Amino acid sequence: MGLQEVRLEDVIPLRHEVLRPGRPIETCYFDGDDARDTRHFAWVEAGRVLSIATVMRQERELSGERVILQLRGMATAIDVAGQGVGSAFLQALNEELGASWWCNARAVAVRFYERNGLTVVGEPFDIPGIGTHYVMYHKKTAGS
Repeated sequence: MGLQEVRLEDVIPLRHEVLRPGRPIETCYFDGDDARDTRHFAWVEAGRVLSIATVMRQERELSGERVILQLRGMATAIDVAGQGVGSAFLQALNEELGASWWCNARAVAVRFYERNGLTVVGEPFDIPGIGTHYVMYHKKTAGS
């Protein structure tokens, strides 16, 4: 089935399993999840959610461009990680958004995002209880 826009409730289980394992499910809800212009997406195959992400309006100046969209909470089911599902999802999401966007990427995900066309901006920083992150940027260009 591929890319689908879904409800917040549809992304929480995978957020919990991959991004907040062993923590209370309440930690899986982000500020802005319920904002009117926030969108939740999933990659679905055979009725199963395999990858998820949330896109919020969160403006930031990057490389001289005002970027208004932030990708948050991207996760791919552990049993399909490394099989191209996350990349297919991210490519379809880029097409859907049709705009530049940024994210705070965990250190372990930087290579994944770089392979999918994002660049690191600035120095690493720590999110307490989560770990080292990097701001990364996807610049929308003709054909991307």
